Amino acid sequence: MTHLRCPFCGVRPVEEFSFHKTLPNVAGGPFADTFLRSDDPQDSHEHWQHRLGCRAWLLTRRNPSTGEVLELRLLGGAAS
Repeated sequence: MTHLRCPFCGVRPVEEFSFHKTLPNVAGGPFADTFLRSDDPQDSHEHWQHRLGCRAWLLTRRNPSTGEVLELRLLGGAAS
């Protein structure tokens, strides 16, 4: 993963973003539909912030083995 697509700024180098955390499994919690992830090494849900750009918070779903971004959306927003 060398680039992320910010919903506001477009495709930007990953160095502009800060990784904040991998989201844990949440079964049946209030955010289960949004934050559920499996313990699959090929599917990770994470929080990132466009720190050197618009400062938006992003929720990504990616394959940590390959770095491929499978889904990216504004935290609390629609997928892009």
